[in-house]
Amino acid sequence: MMKRAKKQKQQQNTNGGGNETGPRLPYRRYYTENKTEIKVGKQATDNDVLSLSPEHRSGAHWWYHASGCPGSHVVLCTDDASPTDNDVRDAAALAALKSKCIGQSVIKVSMTRCRNVSKPPGAKPGLVQLGGDVKTITLKKDEVMKRTERLEETVIVN
Repeated sequence: MMKRAKKQKQQQNTNGGGNETGPRLPYRRYYTENKTEIKVGKQATDNDVLSLSPEHRSGAHWWYHASGCPGSHVVLCTDDASPTDNDVRDAAALAALKSKCIGQSVIKVSMTRCRNVSKPPGAKPGLVQLGGDVKTITLKKDEVMKRTERLEETVIVN
């Protein structure tokens, strides 16, 4: 059922033949149950654009990444000082799923404001450094899989 819904979403985005979805974005878009947008980088260079460009995120938005392993950068698009626990865990689950840590039974995900993310001079694509207040969200793989199954129903790819 999940594959069918995803295929239908992709067909909706490509029907009409024209460039109705606009230019390629460096991320996929997902939505929480309360309709908060979550952006997930597609590849290392896209992660840089998503994490560092004000065109794609606000400094007050929340940034996520699985701790200690390669993976997608994730942005929860809310300026709220305290996003809901469900929104935080949804964004963290996507960061865990889209990382090399997904094989672990427990996954730790770093969370900070986008304004605390910077790129060291000369760093490879996708490599960033974090400053300021960084929190750690701990998720079990079962929770990641349950949350992302629901989130995959909302994905928009372009």
